[in-house]
Formats: sequence, structure tokens, C-alpha cells
Amino acid sequence: MAKVGEGDPRWIVSERTDGANVNSWHWEERDLSQHAHNKLKSTFAEHAIPVPESMSESVEYLKIEDVSEISGDVTVAQRKGKMMCYFELKMTLGWVGKMAGAEQAVRGKMEVPEVDHEEFKNNYNILVTCQDNDAAAQQLEAVVQASGRATVREEISAFFDALFAEYQIGKQLKSGAAMPPPPPAAPVSASTSPSTNASVEEKKPAVQPKPRSSDSEETSFSWRMRWGVPVAELYAALTDPSRASVYTRSAAAMDVKAGGQFSFLGGVISGYYVDVQHLSLIKQQWRLSSWPVGVHSSVVLQLVKEEPGVTTLEFAQSGIPAGQLQSVKEGWKANFFDAIKAVFGYSLEYI
Repeated sequence: MAKVGEGDPRWIVSERTDGANVNSWHWEERDLSQHAHNKLKSTFAEHAIPVPESMSESVEYLKIEDVSEISGDVTVAQRKGKMMCYFELKMTLGWVGKMAGAEQAVRGKMEVPEVDHEEFKNNYNILVTCQDNDAAAQQLEAVVQASGRATVREEISAFFDALFAEYQIGKQLKSGAAMPPPPPAAPVSASTSPSTNASVEEKKPAVQPKPRSSDSEETSFSWRMRWGVPVAELYAALTDPSRASVYTRSAAAMDVKAGGQFSFLGGVISGYYVDVQHLSLIKQQWRLSSWPVGVHSSVVLQLVKEEPGVTTLEFAQSGIPAGQLQSVKEGWKANFFDAIKAVFGYSLEYI
């Protein structure tokens, strides 16, 4: 990361004096539709649906499987320096569940006919359907009607709350400030298109240049760790802000619930929780302050009790911007995992 005063001049946005949107006076907008579609698909993929405690033993699992359809526009704009956001989305999500002891899973859909910038905080309509109609299907559908719809509303609200914060929606930009840049487009995999001279193409395969290390396409990594500590202690170390403040050596803010936000190292690391299951799962949308506005990566931490006093931690992070992988890995070790080991004296083994 460049130091102050060492930025590439090609990326510096200067105040113009030739009338080209001076002081952000004219209308300017960014299309974030594809970015929003991709993030919402990622958020809802394999997302657990909370089950009432009274049914916890009778339900083997219940989750949102995927977003089968999503359409609509998401636009951020500024006029006279004031940031605004307009969006209207339509979504179809697939859900699946299984009762304990049942042979087959039950599947259905949740349809969001419309959610927009005016109604996303309200109880907008979500239609729940189920493929079957037996007793088990009716029980699971009832849970989806209650908890599933609430989960969808919470995640959509959390996503746009984070987007509004990133783009300072509703706030006035400082005089001369540039509108935040759009998030980078997701990498598009090369596809093979029909050729009028296929035989020639087969004889002359395209040679792909090797990427430079700074442009590496590897944007994800995972670790498996064995900790010599009870699962409750490790979970507390990862979720208790007072403990996190000790091992990160700075104030930590953590609202550990779906949609809750977190911040470490004076805001260098921030994001929000996507899913939290006590003692077993922490799902986050995670970013560094140096990343482009609106860009988050996905972090998943799964805790598994091996035996009394021994816990396996499975960690995975994806969606890391190109060139940031190594620094992110080093940061997790130095500021979190190795720091927890050193401060609390827990044994740690990467396996």
C-alpha cells in the first residue's frame, strides 16, 4: 500500500477549474446492479434459517440453498454534492430442509416480488411456497414463513445499510470531493466462442501470458487449525470485544449478530456479520479500509469440538482483491490467530 504522498498521480482525482463538474455540482451516478446481485447471491448461498428451539431436535437442517433469480437496478448518484441511492430488486430464493429421520429433503421457494429503497426497512411481501404438502413439509414451510422471511429481510437490510455507509448516502460531500469509485467488476472467465476456422484455431492455440505476482487471480484461501482450548473459550476469544481489544492492542467494536457491524485496528478492518451460530459458526463480510469503496470479502469461521479441551477451527476467506492475498494472510496471523495464542497461552497447530 502506498504511503501518504506516494500515490500514483494517474489515480489522483483533482478539483477541476474548467467547469467539468466543479465541486460535484452536476448529476453523477454509478451503476452497482451487478455488484449488488453478486453480493446478495454470495450472502444467501447455503445460509442457515433459524429453527425454533422447540423444533431443534426434530429438524436436521433448514437453509436457503441459493438465489435462483435476481433482477433489478441499484444506482448511487450525487447531485449538488449530496449522495443518493435508488434501487428496485426482484429475487427468487430456493430453500431446502429435512426433518430428523426423514428419507428425503423438502424444497421450496421464497419470492420477493419487489423491494426498493423506500421499503427495504419494512415488512415487504415475500411469498413462500413448498413443493410437497405432507406433514413434514407443512412444518418446515411454517418455519420458513416466519424465520426464513425474517432472515431475507435482515440480510437485504444489512447489505444496503453497509452500502449506504460506504457511499455516505444521505450525506453531503465536502466541496471538491470526488464521488467514490465503483467497486471493481468481478473477473469474467474466458469463454470459447464458435470460430469460422476451427481447424486453424486448433493448430494455433492462444498463448496466455503469465500474470504478474501483483495481479494474481488467487483471491481466496483457507486454513485448518487445531486449538488446545475448549470450544467455548475459543468462540469467546473471537466474539468478545474486550478480549479482542487485548490481543489486537486496540479498541475493538463487535455487534455479534446477523447484520451487526465490527471494526478492528482503528477502522483498518471493518464489515458486518452475515450469520452467527453460537459456538459453531461466524460468517462475515470483511474489508480493509484501503480497498475500493463497496468491496468486501467473505469470511467463514467454523468451530468443531474434537474432544474436551481441543477445538478445530476451519477458516476460509474469498473475494480478496488481486494483489492483497499475502498481506491479508499475514494480517490474520499477526493480529488474530498468533496473537490469541500468544496472549492467552492457547496451543495452536495449523493442520
